[in-house]
Amino acid sequence: MKKLISVLAVAFVFAAGMFAVDFGDFPKGTWKDAKWNANWEFGVDSLKLKDATTNEVIFDFAGKMDNFKLTPSAKGLSVSFDCSETQRSYKFTKPATLDTSIEMEIQPEWTSTKYNVTMPIQLK
Repeated sequence: MKKLISVLAVAFVFAAGMFAVDFGDFPKGTWKDAKWNANWEFGVDSLKLKDATTNEVIFDFAGKMDNFKLTPSAKGLSVSFDCSETQRSYKFTKPATLDTSIEMEIQPEWTSTKYNVTMPIQLK
């Protein structure tokens, strides 16, 4: 019985790990999209969209990212993923400059028009 419980516990840990993302060297912090009064909050393994005024969580991406990629290039470091729940693809890029802003690109599934914005970091 102990072996069965041990095997189930290990299987649970591995299954939970499949849904975690690792933002690696992508900067941690909060960046503001002023047009939508929204803050994008990057943690070690989390991403949340919050109302910039109330700090209320609008959307938590935990466990909802598909095709997650962390891509280094000469232009900078990019995080990209799809989210079926929001029906959008996202790409965040931290340019390889001293500027602390990040660039965000959102591609909705229902249109070919992308939303692009450069977001400044929010210091507390």
